[in-house]
Amino acid sequence: MKTTELLQAGLEIDGRWQIVDVSYDPPRRQFDVRVAETAGRGGWFSRPKSAGSASERHVWRHVNVGTRRCFVHLSAAPGQLPSDQPWSGEPDMPFTHALSRQIASLLMHGVNLQAICSLLDISLTDLWKLKYNLESGKSRLASAPPPSPSPEPSKPASSADGGVPDTTDPVWEKLLDGSINIDIRFLSLKLLLTKLREQMRVIDDNDVRMLKVYEIQRYFERNEPRLKHELMQLASAGN
Repeated sequence: MKTTELLQAGLEIDGRWQIVDVSYDPPRRQFDVRVAETAGRGGWFSRPKSAGSASERHVWRHVNVGTRRCFVHLSAAPGQLPSDQPWSGEPDMPFTHALSRQIASLLMHGVNLQAICSLLDISLTDLWKLKYNLESGKSRLASAPPPSPSPEPSKPASSADGGVPDTTDPVWEKLLDGSINIDIRFLSLKLLLTKLREQMRVIDDNDVRMLKVYEIQRYFERNEPRLKHELMQLASAGN
């Protein structure tokens, strides 16, 4: 199998798209992968279409190839971008879907923005752009519409005695969407909850909503000793 074919398999590019060119810039430690639509049904030997004048050109930062940066270049007709393929991205966004999900996972685990930039070798400006678009509902992490509500999971034992509920506890989403209200004694928590509720009103992507759940749950974990008043109310609301 040729190097291009191996890279195409590694980047999960298939169907009507294929790699037409790969270049490597040693000083910048960077791969540039150019993808085009195939003229036939797809596959290794399909002939790529030439980009027409009406095509829009997109460039996204992808997950690293080893320790080297990787950028995907794609020309596609307006409205014809691949739907949520890991190697592609949204118009005017800096990252592919795969890299966006990797960043979201780090955010979910509480890694700060500067650390994410260092770990993934990305710019803070691009990271802020992704974060803003996710929180304002302009971008998504999931490909499908939010599923119908499923039966609520049983409440973790940690919340029964006023401890911090697990992130799977439905009490967090109820708190964030305003279904329940609690008396809050700390200004920092009031400000955080106000901000997160405003964001939740415009976010319909389940994965992004979970980022907000992790954010509020981490706040309670970090400040548990002084939030007994608020935690007991959460325990009562979850019963």
